[in-house]
Amino acid sequence: MTNHTVPAMPSRALWLISASGLIPFLVCLAVGYGVPTQRPVATTVFLVYSALTLTFLGGARWGAELVRAPQHPRLARLSAAAAPSVVGLLALLPQLDRRIGFALLIASSLIQLAWDVSAAKTGLLPAWTGRMRTVMTALGTLCTLGMLPLVVG
Repeated sequence: MTNHTVPAMPSRALWLISASGLIPFLVCLAVGYGVPTQRPVATTVFLVYSALTLTFLGGARWGAELVRAPQHPRLARLSAAAAPSVVGLLALLPQLDRRIGFALLIASSLIQLAWDVSAAKTGLLPAWTGRMRTVMTALGTLCTLGMLPLVVG
């Protein structure tokens, strides 16, 4: 196995890349509030992007587990890492009320955050991961809460 040195804090570039993931949320908010005829499209795109983001986070955790123990990964961790994809899919079901879809994504995002922060504290993820995930999840959740009036109304 290769020995990688993990920095105490990620570079500015990594923060910038992470923050750029908020751009679709912000565009959807701007369109949803600024162009009333496009609210259904903005809320749908927001919901889909939220589900994709959640799936990405689960995939990152899957990868972290495979790096941690490539020969004997823990089934429980792999299963938990796959769960966000299933939740994201459920949130996108056309039969599901959009409000419930948004609630599922918020709850799952907060659970994922708690898991990532815990993993950063115990060394399963780099220590800086907890801080970055907290900031990005807080901003993403604020965007989601900003979108809720468009879904409810």
